[in-house]
Amino acid sequence: MNNLLNKVNSKTTFSNGYTASVVYFPETDEHEVAVMVGDRLVYDTPITVDVVRCESSQQAWDVVGQIMMLPERGK
Repeated sequence: MNNLLNKVNSKTTFSNGYTASVVYFPETDEHEVAVMVGDRLVYDTPITVDVVRCESSQQAWDVVGQIMMLPERGK
């Protein structure tokens, strides 16, 4: 986890080839979740066409779970 400019960023890569990037903003108690492949954000999944702003940890966990369940990324 990296603390930078009062935020915390965590990344988890799943066996389907996708990475969930979660940024936590303690000052607002909100999260942003992004879908990544390698080091690049991707916007062509059924989950999101942009980052997802979540008002609770549970919402963020739900989005991460959706990323984990995506079918394997085509090469």
